[in-house]
Amino acid sequence: MDFTAIDFETANQRPDSACQLAAVVVRNGLITAKHCWLIRPRPLSFSPFNIRIHGIAPEQVANEPDFAGHWPDIAKVLNDTCLVAHNAPFDIKVLNACLQTHQIDSPVFSFTCTRLIAKRTWPAWGRYGLKPISERLDIHFRHHDALEDSIACAKVLLAAAQQRQVTTMETLEDSLCIERGESGPAGYRGACQRKKRRTQRSAKPPTRQNAPLPSPPSAAPSLDFHRLLLRAEMLRTLTGKQVHIRGPFQILQAEQICTLIERLGGLLSTKASNLSEVATAPDDTDVQIVGQNGPADGDPSGPPITWTEEQFLQTLVGR
Repeated sequence: MDFTAIDFETANQRPDSACQLAAVVVRNGLITAKHCWLIRPRPLSFSPFNIRIHGIAPEQVANEPDFAGHWPDIAKVLNDTCLVAHNAPFDIKVLNACLQTHQIDSPVFSFTCTRLIAKRTWPAWGRYGLKPISERLDIHFRHHDALEDSIACAKVLLAAAQQRQVTTMETLEDSLCIERGESGPAGYRGACQRKKRRTQRSAKPPTRQNAPLPSPPSAAPSLDFHRLLLRAEMLRTLTGKQVHIRGPFQILQAEQICTLIERLGGLLSTKASNLSEVATAPDDTDVQIVGQNGPADGDPSGPPITWTEEQFLQTLVGR
């Protein structure tokens, strides 16, 4: 079992604002090397939201090399191996954005996602954030530290391989019907479940490019919900963050709150239809949004960060 587990932390909502990167090298099923780089983002701009998540402040990276300065060392670790990340679309997006911003030619990377692997390996578990999966597997780590997250990610994949009784990445992916992702000069293709072959009589579904966007639920009369959706897609401020909601809400419907979170890149801990059944935020929650019952119990400085519905709209979508 050979791969390299990676994890990025970012300074703000921009994908090219990496401030920490870790890489854990696994060879023959054993962790053989651990690497971690503090990175000075360009520009040196940190969001208070991100600082509260990972605890890295501008002064900690002000004298560190930028991504280009670290790249020769990073490239030696990442090249010629399958990259693994938990919620891989986020980490690969950050990697590609940093390469582009620093005008570095992008190599071809193959990668897979332990979130997808965990869902296919343990389909009955229900929650697939890195923290709940690690707790299930008795993996202890400090969440939102890039090195700790990378080690946990590697251990999750090794546990999945043990569960499936396989010894290589290829046989693990085959056993789970997972197709590896690839990113490089030719573009990006995400890791995904292998599609079943369609019969001749099956109607061809619309392509992603041609398929119409689903009509959102009707919004409150005082809000232009479609404008909020466009704003959310532009900001993407919740990318890769676990979000828990607890209603009831007064300004928007729960389904609309969920739609905005998804457009902002957030990962919902529960469906809107199950809202009344889940009162307590899961342990891996980064942000919780509460309705008219007020803030949840606990330290409002987080994590998790707690917003009322009004604060969510003001902070994230510029209401």
